[in-house]
Amino acid sequence: MNATGTRARRARGVAPALFLSFAIVLAACEENPPRPGEPERPAPPPPQPSAALAPPAASSATAEPPSAGTPEDAGAATGTPAWQGTWEGRYDAKKGSVVMPPKVKDAARQKDDGKQATGPGTVTLTIEPSGELKGTAKGALGDATLVGKVEDGMVRASVFPVDPRAPNAMTGVLVGELKENAIHGRIRVTGPDALLVRESPIDLKKK
Repeated sequence: MNATGTRARRARGVAPALFLSFAIVLAACEENPPRPGEPERPAPPPPQPSAALAPPAASSATAEPPSAGTPEDAGAATGTPAWQGTWEGRYDAKKGSVVMPPKVKDAARQKDDGKQATGPGTVTLTIEPSGELKGTAKGALGDATLVGKVEDGMVRASVFPVDPRAPNAMTGVLVGELKENAIHGRIRVTGPDALLVRESPIDLKKK
């Protein structure tokens, strides 16, 4: 066998051996085992779930019970204003006071002995969800109609005599506050010549 053939066979035998050695070295590099005396590497952490798949965290806030609040708040919770409905109350009219400037004498009012248009009576109000109100009054102050409105917990109504030509036809106002399921107010009216002044506290409650 000549020298050229011998070299060719050796080359073919060396190539597979070199390829096998290279593969073994490559695998060892990929595994990359720790060197002698080097601490063992910790295992990689497990994959975390996506934020979109993670269960919602429980809220640490403690739900507070609703406060009692105002009558308007209580009505809002039920969808019905606290003022809506029909209200009734009684008054006991007495001679009202009139503040005059210093050193001014009011002889005409001083003649009022407080006997006319005094005594008990009733007031009935019907209040709509919008706060608009209408009502009637009967008794010592004569027959009257009331027109007004409830706003921000305050009740304000004008008082008009049913018969404006009556001798003691009374005109005035009723002002009150809606509080604790009642309207606490005052009615104040005057006669046609403004010489008779009558007033009374009044509490109205829902029927």
